[in-house]
Amino acid sequence: MCDVGVCHCASCLRWNSGPWMSLQAPGATVSGDALVVYRSSAFAERGFCGRCGTHIFHRPQDGPEIAVSAGLFQHVELHIAREIFFDAKPPFYRFVADSEKRSSASMAREWLPRLLIRRMRRWLRRLR
Repeated sequence: MCDVGVCHCASCLRWNSGPWMSLQAPGATVSGDALVVYRSSAFAERGFCGRCGTHIFHRPQDGPEIAVSAGLFQHVELHIAREIFFDAKPPFYRFVADSEKRSSASMAREWLPRLLIRRMRRWLRRLR
């Protein structure tokens, strides 16, 4: 059984008209001639199929993390393990899964230091 993460952030809600469900695949490589990648925020990028429009992944620009759309895995048993940016979830839907709930503040506390360190390392490499 694979753990699915659900994101309720404003960017994902805009991208999907609802929550985005994904599987974490750290270090995975996604490629293909129809792959389109665009910068979706100051720190992340998203990939989708340029032919059919299917959402494929979300990843930080610096780092090995990548989240791949759960809908791409049709013959795998999935369950919702966590919901992030839960405090931004609109009131018109909810999941019955007993999942870990993470707030925007807890996500910022986890990711902000990581992203700042990566930016500093990238900046320092450019100075060399």
